[in-house]
Amino acid sequence: MIGIIRLRATFMLLCAAFIWGITFVAQKSAMEFVPPVTFNGVRCLLGAFSLFITAFFIREKQKRKAKDLIEGGCITGLLLGIATTLQQVGISLTTAGKAGFITSLYIVLVAVFSVVMGRKVAKTIYAAIFFAVSGLYFLSSPTNLTALNRGDLIVLISTIFFALHIIAVSKYTLKTNPIKLSCVQFLVAGVLSTGCGLFFETPSIEGFSNCLPQLFCAGVLSCAIAFTLQIAAQKHIRPYTASIILSTEAIFSAILGFLILKEVLSAGEIFGCICLLLAVYVAQYKNSKSLQNS
Repeated sequence: MIGIIRLRATFMLLCAAFIWGITFVAQKSAMEFVPPVTFNGVRCLLGAFSLFITAFFIREKQKRKAKDLIEGGCITGLLLGIATTLQQVGISLTTAGKAGFITSLYIVLVAVFSVVMGRKVAKTIYAAIFFAVSGLYFLSSPTNLTALNRGDLIVLISTIFFALHIIAVSKYTLKTNPIKLSCVQFLVAGVLSTGCGLFFETPSIEGFSNCLPQLFCAGVLSCAIAFTLQIAAQKHIRPYTASIILSTEAIFSAILGFLILKEVLSAGEIFGCICLLLAVYVAQYKNSKSLQNS
């Protein structure tokens, strides 16, 4: 039974990673019309609104504390809002390759934070982390990693908050309804990012009207659907395993870039995809006992 539940949760995380792979193209093209932080805030608010339609009309058999929902939504929303805002700012100051690889280091940080918090990490996870980071390196093809600029450091700080977000989700998803938690999370993240965007940027209504499809994709598909799948799945999978599975977003981005944008995959990128797939397999290998002991 545990195996079936884990398999279903793994599939949900892969679906989330696939959606994020699609959304990456939409987010990239939207930057031509709307400033990054404002766009991030509005898409989070759109995600919250999309979930609100169903979230607070759900009848639950199990009574849950409103305090846990509010606390969990505020904490995960704050972490996600800070992480995504810093990432958008950092990406604008560095190369996509370096930003992508630095962001992928949240895989390592999730495992480190889990150990610090006293959680037992299966030995196979360390091998999975090695394969995942190696795969993301070849997929990102970053250059001059030893020469970190201000943008790289900002992305690195955002990575810390992404890792903390995954751990926080694992904690509160056990106490709350995943759809409601996701709704409150995006409401908090949206208000935070939109406020920062309106203060530091100069968005225009015309700009938003020119990227409505991208906004729908990033707000409804990425926020309302993908992140909710993540929250629901993490109820059954340890945070460090979830981070490795979610990293397959890079594979889907590469494949979609090849199919849609006709971007040719190099030998190194293909090798990176293989490493990531191997990482997911190793992370899942004999980990059911680890879950039972959590």
